[in-house]
Amino acid sequence: MTNRKPWVGCSEAHRRIVDTIRRLAPTDLEILITGPSGVGKERYARYAHDASGRAARPFVAVNCGAIPAELVENELFGHVGGAFTGARAESEGLVAEAEGGTLFLDEVDALSQRNQVVLLRFLQEKEYRRLGEARVRRADVRIVAATNSDLGIATREGRFRTDLLFRLRVAPIEIPALRERPDDADALFEQYCAYYAVQYALPHLRIGPAASAEIRRYEWPGNVRELENCVRYLTCLQLGRDVQVDDLPFMSPRSGHVNGTVNGHAKGHTNGHALDFRAAKAAVVGELERSLVVQALEQSSGNITHAARAIGKPRRTFFELMRKHRITAGSR
Repeated sequence: MTNRKPWVGCSEAHRRIVDTIRRLAPTDLEILITGPSGVGKERYARYAHDASGRAARPFVAVNCGAIPAELVENELFGHVGGAFTGARAESEGLVAEAEGGTLFLDEVDALSQRNQVVLLRFLQEKEYRRLGEARVRRADVRIVAATNSDLGIATREGRFRTDLLFRLRVAPIEIPALRERPDDADALFEQYCAYYAVQYALPHLRIGPAASAEIRRYEWPGNVRELENCVRYLTCLQLGRDVQVDDLPFMSPRSGHVNGTVNGHAKGHTNGHALDFRAAKAAVVGELERSLVVQALEQSSGNITHAARAIGKPRRTFFELMRKHRITAGSR
């Protein structure tokens, strides 16, 4: 069984992008990857890493939008023990973790103005200090950034620094939406069918002719992420027959409904009592999530890596929970 997800494409756009990245990979040029959400920007960034001389070193992905603004410096550069309240243990930070390899900054447009200045200085000097430490450290990392926003508009509106944009945009790579690459959609769908049949130890999907035609016509507003989830869903349904059009969980461009559901709820289950129950359940789950995150942070003295590990969550997921519940490392 392989843990590496499919990453294939046969469109001219895909081949051109891969060829450009292959040419850039041996250098240390900063790369800025742009494109709609869900097109697989991290996969292209990882390809740049794997095709480079840094492939044997770490590829560290950072979701800038999932890190609370006040924690960005700490997460990137780390801290010494006692650098701030609750910081009993030292932390090396993500830049040190990526030493010799690639640091991938996803959703870089989400950084606050202050943190944009911090990042700009780091990019210019490739030097940093851990919080609470006087020693200047030198970093050997290749920077690849990504965004689904138009940074040109963001700079004109004052939301993103022009100097940072052009410091990141040394080598621009634009990934088109999947609807503009129908050949890639077909290839990915086939590969994901094979991949998830193995991952879930379930039969390979059989697609009926009408459903197959609908799949080819669909515009995939959620791009590769939506296509992957579609295959996962259909595989786990274990229909024991060919997939039909009514089985496809596609968004309707006219109604916003999903096939087989109404406003996200299963047909026949939209009465008030059912909705009240769902709302109550969501509230209970949300409160439990918040309590677990706060407790984990308290027990780890604010060390996010340790807190995430304590509740069995990846650090990125833990950050998303902190953001969702508006929790900072000092929350009690």
